[in-house]
Amino acid sequence: MRPFFDILAGFLALHLVQANANAATLSGTVRDSATRAPLPYATVVLPELRRGDLTDLYGRFAVSDLPAGPIRVTVSFVGYRTASYEIVIPHAELRRPDILLSPSPMTLKSHVDMPRPSLDALLEGIGREPRENVFHARYADLGSYRFALDGTQTLFADSRAGARVLAQIDYDGLGYYRNPGEIVQDITAYRSRHAPAQQFGMHPGVIVNIRSGRLNGRDFDVGPLPLESDARRDYRYRLVNTVQMGDVAVHKIHVEPRKRRRPGLEGAIWISANDYSLVGYDLRLNEKGRSPLGVRELRTYQQNALYYDRYWLPVLQSVRIITDAGALAEQTTRIGGYTLNPALDDSLFNRDAFSMRRDAARRGAAYWKARDDSLETAKGRAMQMLLETNTVPQGWKRLLHR
Repeated sequence: MRPFFDILAGFLALHLVQANANAATLSGTVRDSATRAPLPYATVVLPELRRGDLTDLYGRFAVSDLPAGPIRVTVSFVGYRTASYEIVIPHAELRRPDILLSPSPMTLKSHVDMPRPSLDALLEGIGREPRENVFHARYADLGSYRFALDGTQTLFADSRAGARVLAQIDYDGLGYYRNPGEIVQDITAYRSRHAPAQQFGMHPGVIVNIRSGRLNGRDFDVGPLPLESDARRDYRYRLVNTVQMGDVAVHKIHVEPRKRRRPGLEGAIWISANDYSLVGYDLRLNEKGRSPLGVRELRTYQQNALYYDRYWLPVLQSVRIITDAGALAEQTTRIGGYTLNPALDDSLFNRDAFSMRRDAARRGAAYWKARDDSLETAKGRAMQMLLETNTVPQGWKRLLHR
């Protein structure tokens, strides 16, 4: 893939915008009451407001723009007893550090109650499955797919919470993938909410290749990614824990570069226990790799969802960069609308991996209103489904991402 960002390009001409400091946010972490392990994909619902969120791979959630007053919160997760309680929302950010859920043996599937494997056995299992160089699992029977994406890029004045927003860009796009590892993406529409922008500040791709790129005018290459076949000579691995996610057990593995190897990545990857597929990752460039680039932090996070009980495919990716001067740039891309194994013409792939349609910047206000209304409608339908059926969150994800 082409280099994925130049950090400040495209942001500098935009006007300042003051973030809303009065909105209340409920945030916290959902954990197993016995092991204190975080629970990914748990459902947090505020029934009276028909609002909610799914926890990320660290069990974290956040529901923003809440009105003041008493409110009921319900937290559920397959295989656990549902927790419900009332809180009072003030005109300020509200944090509830931990919400503990108790396992329910009657609903937790027995086959996930498996012994933890040895690290060597786990790494051997991962190595048996070929991996793409764009860092997601390959499935031999998934020859191609089409997907939709939308996202936001934001530049903040500094890295503190509630920092002033200097610039913000929204975008929509389409993407196409086929084995082995070919992926192209088109930006079909984009806008600055405050002033016209000539280009994106970061590559708005659905999958960021953090292995190599260009930052602040300098190229970098950190070597193999942690799941590539030759990565064990460059990285150390440590099995942190195994989390039960309903019918699926997921291993969390800490990775860090070995001494005297080239600059590398550090952080965590999550691997499904049944087929060693990639559930997600949170990786950052280590200090040795950051220093020549003039940044304090370069970090990418990806969260996948299970489709058709078979394929772990990306649904969310974020990139976070903090410069030595303290500026913070963030990109969040949401992915969905998957069509699996469509017939894709060769002409789709005989071009650059990233392109922008000529009419992308000329979409009018009516387009963006329809787009925003569509997303809100999808969220409403998904929340209604959860309130009525208390189904597994994967159905919510499909609706949220069209």
